[in-house]
Amino acid sequence: MKRGLTLVEIMVTVALFTFLFGAILAVLITSDRSWRIGQNRLIGQREARKTIDNIAALLRQSNPDWVIGTDHYPVTITSNNRIDFYQPIFNVSGGISNLTKITFKLNPDNSRQLLKEEGTSNTAVIANNIESITFGGGCSACSAFNCSSVADDCPIVAIEVKTKKNIEFSLSSKITLRNTNIALSEGVAIEQPSEGEF
Repeated sequence: MKRGLTLVEIMVTVALFTFLFGAILAVLITSDRSWRIGQNRLIGQREARKTIDNIAALLRQSNPDWVIGTDHYPVTITSNNRIDFYQPIFNVSGGISNLTKITFKLNPDNSRQLLKEEGTSNTAVIANNIESITFGGGCSACSAFNCSSVADDCPIVAIEVKTKKNIEFSLSSKITLRNTNIALSEGVAIEQPSEGEF
């Protein structure tokens, strides 16, 4: 004689499968959450690294204070979140023919974007998801980003970038200006936007 399953046996089997599927679902949800957190952290790291690399590539070529005759073209830090400096353009004989003004600042219309302008060219967005960016002199007296200029005897700029896409990430760097011992001749042209343009 064949014996069927009792109601209790069916209920126990259903409860076991429900528990098993619930445990698998919990593992999948936790894995998905961890993956999303990791992706957001990776995006933040990538944005911060891209930002610092972009600034460093141009800033390293600068000088704390280019001088042409009686005119000065210094590295200027405004409100700790804007930096203006001049990048040399070399001619074929190795001399400097132009200085191009470079500006990095947060977008006033979208504070999550970092803008860059080179000379009179169009403004470009170089990074998104920026929580904050801070510039300062990089010497020990300026460790709290309290210096708004860069000294000839300590040609270092400190940068701290904080990005956020659900998770905040912070990256800082100190960039040494390399062209500190170059003197400029009177014929060097200056390429910069008109006053108040950027």
